[in-house]
Amino acid sequence: MTRRFITMGAFLLLAIGLSHGAQRQYVPGTIFDLRHLVRDRVDLYVVNTAIMTEEPCDTISVDVDGMRYEGQFLPRSDREMLPSFWKADVNILLRLEKHFMYLKREDGSESKFLILAKSRLNSQRNTQ
Repeated sequence: MTRRFITMGAFLLLAIGLSHGAQRQYVPGTIFDLRHLVRDRVDLYVVNTAIMTEEPCDTISVDVDGMRYEGQFLPRSDREMLPSFWKADVNILLRLEKHFMYLKREDGSESKFLILAKSRLNSQRNTQ
């Protein structure tokens, strides 16, 4: 009986260790476009009328290995802002996951972006 618990415990520890060690690596990318937009956020409804406030929204397009990822910035707090040195045609390092991309800052921290769209870049050929 104790042998069974020891075996199950060993497999459980092995599974937990493998799941935490499977973090994706950083890949190089190029910023294609960075936009600072304003969108409306619904605060509440009063008699079927939406009461809205404007809030800033940052979107980014990044080219990585023939794919273009478009994302929306998800700040950890209201005061977190994008770095001012991120502009179009700047090379960056990023980590891609299924629904999120994490852009690496100069200080080693990451900025989280929700992936809104993903598209393959068409190679431009000269046909004559």
